[in-house]
Amino acid sequence: MNRRLIGLLFVMSMALNFCWAGQAGAQVTLQVLNPRGVTPPPPIYSLQPRLSELSGKKIALCENGKMGATVLFDALEEALKEKFPTITILRMPKPQGSRFAFDAKEWYPEVARQSDAFIYGMGD
Repeated sequence: MNRRLIGLLFVMSMALNFCWAGQAGAQVTLQVLNPRGVTPPPPIYSLQPRLSELSGKKIALCENGKMGATVLFDALEEALKEKFPTITILRMPKPQGSRFAFDAKEWYPEVARQSDAFIYGMGD
């Protein structure tokens, strides 16, 4: 086909589309929706009260297993034991430390159950 005939067919098809669209357009009703939706607010959890004294308490040292975290917690454990001789230090590295929080669902309650307080630190 030559270009002229293709152009003529294109123009005719566009004209027909506009004619039909004009008739159908009068019958169309649009409903506008909010794309953000409605999300209920997340539950709010309060912090536990601060410990008034560390002597005799169990403190969990929790880290993500990356380089440097163990060195930091070794020094922190030594300093805590020097200042509070009756303190018990629990070393509780996070399983698969660099994984997201929801991947260690059982670990968090276990830390809370075994200790009075915890210190979380990350290496790198």
